[in-house]
Amino acid sequence: MATFEIKTKRAMNVQGEFVDAGLTVQISSMFNNPFDEVDKIHKAFMRVHGIDLKPEGYLSLGWLVFVRI
Repeated sequence: MATFEIKTKRAMNVQGEFVDAGLTVQISSMFNNPFDEVDKIHKAFMRVHGIDLKPEGYLSLGWLVFVRI
């Protein structure tokens, strides 16, 4: 099982709240691309930072970047 660090690429406005570039979470996945399990990424951002990236459409490689650690 691989561990990934998911990071925001650039600043964004999430439901009226400013989110700066570089905000990170870590997830583990059985896949080589963690975006195959986008719900894990969504839940990690909700649990760790309390922000919901899903309704704004920010759960994509256009807004996030990942690194295998």
